Amino acid sequence: MIELVALPNNPTGQRMLEQHIIDIPPCCPVSKNPRPGSTITISYRAKELVLDITPLYAYIRTFVGGLRNDEGQLLVRDMEGMLLKIAHDCAQVVDVPVRVTANLIVLPKQHMRVVARGYPSKTGHINS
Repeated sequence: MIELVALPNNPTGQRMLEQHIIDIPPCCPVSKNPRPGSTITISYRAKELVLDITPLYAYIRTFVGGLRNDEGQLLVRDMEGMLLKIAHDCAQVVDVPVRVTANLIVLPKQHMRVVARGYPSKTGHINS
């Protein structure tokens, strides 16, 4: 499973808004939703850590066809679950609250906007 990674933020101690806007590939093998042009935006006010962009797209692609664990068991099957998992995982890595906004183009002919929030656990970040 691809893991998200944190990098150190600027040493000035000032906070800034980070936003990663990523195209979402079609995840459902049946409907092919979401359609091309769909995006997710991962937003957070960075403190000591920021998301490393290198594994980010590969991490998003692990949800194509449903997220499975190492034994092949289905963990996440729907878009809402995917967004909640992304928000949770990102919050654990950067150790600040994270908002994930999805702008989805889906069939039959609709646009959906879904917002998920993730919060860091009390134990701090899991990966840096």
